[in-house]
Amino acid sequence: MNLDESLFKKALKFQNFDNEVVKVTDKTIEFLKSINLSSEVIEFFKTFSFREEIEFGNIYFNCVNRIRTENLEEENKDIYKNNLLIIGSGLNGDPIVLNTETGNVGYIFHDILWENDKIENLDKIYIDLKISIGTFFYKSVTEENFPIDAYEAEDYIK
Repeated sequence: MNLDESLFKKALKFQNFDNEVVKVTDKTIEFLKSINLSSEVIEFFKTFSFREEIEFGNIYFNCVNRIRTENLEEENKDIYKNNLLIIGSGLNGDPIVLNTETGNVGYIFHDILWENDKIENLDKIYIDLKISIGTFFYKSVTEENFPIDAYEAEDYIK
């Protein structure tokens, strides 16, 4: 799985983000392993585990130690069961998700997700940008018209 860690580091530098890495909690590691997340992705999260979320322009990368709790919230719980892990959010609150099978990053329409008791087909509310996590966050700070939510992502891939 290509995560493009070097591009993620460049995006951090572009944002002048210089924060101390904190230990990923045992509960978070247990959760990530329980959803069969690859060791490569777990190591990525360990490398970029900070005390707070990171703002990349108008989007956010979650604090790694909050990934577990956000994915287990009632309105979000079906996402990770379908190989989509919430790792951040767009400007309007649309979850940024990592496809745990492909390594691609995209958006989920939060309004549709949270307004429905059960989503029959997550593909209808998931916009796959077909880019790595590193590329996604790098483009968010270097590409002027990079999508900041699922609606813009839908137009971006057309």
